[in-house]
Amino acid sequence: MSMDSPAAGAVDERAAVASGTAAAPGDQHPLVITVHGTFASSPNDEGEQWWQRGSAFTTALAARLADKGIPEVAVQPFHWSGLNSDQSRLRAAAGLASTIATAKRNGRPVAVLAHSHGGNVLMEGLVQRRTRRPLAAVLTLGTPFFRRRLKPLPTLIAAFKVLLGLAVAPAMIMYAWMALPTALDGSRIELIVLPLLILGLVLWAFLSGTRALLRQRRAKQRARMAIAPDRWLVIQSPRDEAMRLLESAVAIKPTYVTRDSAHGQWVRFGTLAGVVGTITFLYFTMSYFLAPIIEKVSKRDFGPGIIADFTFLLVVPVIFALIYGAIRLFSRLCGARLLSSLLNVSIHGGIVGAAYGGDDAYALTGVARTPPYLPGVREQRVAAANLGGIDDNAIIDAAREFYSGIVAEETAEVAFADPDLILKRMTDALYHNAYMRDDDIVEAVAEHLAQNFRNWPAS
Repeated sequence: MSMDSPAAGAVDERAAVASGTAAAPGDQHPLVITVHGTFASSPNDEGEQWWQRGSAFTTALAARLADKGIPEVAVQPFHWSGLNSDQSRLRAAAGLASTIATAKRNGRPVAVLAHSHGGNVLMEGLVQRRTRRPLAAVLTLGTPFFRRRLKPLPTLIAAFKVLLGLAVAPAMIMYAWMALPTALDGSRIELIVLPLLILGLVLWAFLSGTRALLRQRRAKQRARMAIAPDRWLVIQSPRDEAMRLLESAVAIKPTYVTRDSAHGQWVRFGTLAGVVGTITFLYFTMSYFLAPIIEKVSKRDFGPGIIADFTFLLVVPVIFALIYGAIRLFSRLCGARLLSSLLNVSIHGGIVGAAYGGDDAYALTGVARTPPYLPGVREQRVAAANLGGIDDNAIIDAAREFYSGIVAEETAEVAFADPDLILKRMTDALYHNAYMRDDDIVEAVAEHLAQNFRNWPAS
């Protein structure tokens, strides 16, 4: 079960502190909101996953914070679907924005800790609503931050809305003004009501289109309002598999369709077009060519003349050859190149879109290691080859262990009986999921939180 609504992430004032005790209503203790990444959702606040209360990570984090003079910190897991979908991430961002706003009402210091695409949920959530109460601290672990732009069709729609507002709104205002004297006497009230309704609609369209076109600029402004750059710590590993995969998805430009293959497609299309074109020609001209033949048959004139009338059939291969030859020549000149380029772009775009989960109005054009809306954030790169017990051979060892388990079983049924366990074994062997198990990273997270909690409120 996933919880992908704003209410799912709402701050619970009964949230337990990391030590396991409950926070009283109106608690002023610092609050850490944890945001999980893709495919890590759970309906429970308590559990073994890093972002849940009572996990090894939150327990260790609480102990480190206590050592640094922050004895009581409330931990509030934020729930979202965890789907690899931009629509889901943006919906979750709206929920997280509401959660943060609720948490900050009593003036307590609030920090957000996110992993993987949970960092994208956080980044978009920070710019969802304007606030005068910035966050105390933000930490993101292994987040491939998306760069985005409005797709062509939504851009055209937004531009149309703006033009509609600019063109229609002045006319409606002028008409309403001219009709005002007549409407005031009550005899023709509809003269002003209808224009005002239309005015309201076009103004809404204008504002909606403007917001869409100016979203990136507004996002940067709101990000600066939401958090100071030096209060955001980005922790990344150069060995992070997810980051490298998503970076490579855009950087690599493989050839899916060669020119020769595209030429073959044009040739096959030329054959089909030749047949269709010939049949179409005969359909529209058959009555003309058949008229003299029908006339001779009706008169029982089966002499040489009727044979001559059938010579129109010689045009059939000529028409076919002209259509087929024209398409084949076009393919050789430029058609194959154009088709292969178009197909390669489309296929690669589909693959990248699937990898990024780009199913919303925004094209995800690439990933960055730091949030694009907020330059100047603190960045800590983990150069260690061993991260949380994971090294370069971990995934190979996990695969070998999995294979050995299959071989050891009489049938594969037992080995595959628990797919969730298989997935956990494999993903646990990735650097991408090892941040929260590393003592040095737990210490870095605790130090960043403690420093910013002590310095709250910001000057």
